[in-house]
Amino acid sequence: MVGIDTNVLVRYITQDDLDQSSIASEFIEKNCTSDTPGIINQVVLCELVWVLKSAY
Repeated sequence: MVGIDTNVLVRYITQDDLDQSSIASEFIEKNCTSDTPGIINQVVLCELVWVLKSAY
């Protein structure tokens, strides 16, 4: 299992920074599969909601 950080999720979802978004997308697409799913902690989800609501 792979833990996914808030920053990675924000970049993956928003695609707002070309360099960082491509790195985040590549990381998720390479490392998160049905055999090795990505894990998103509840705190990370809360942070993600906060960032998206306040900045986007």
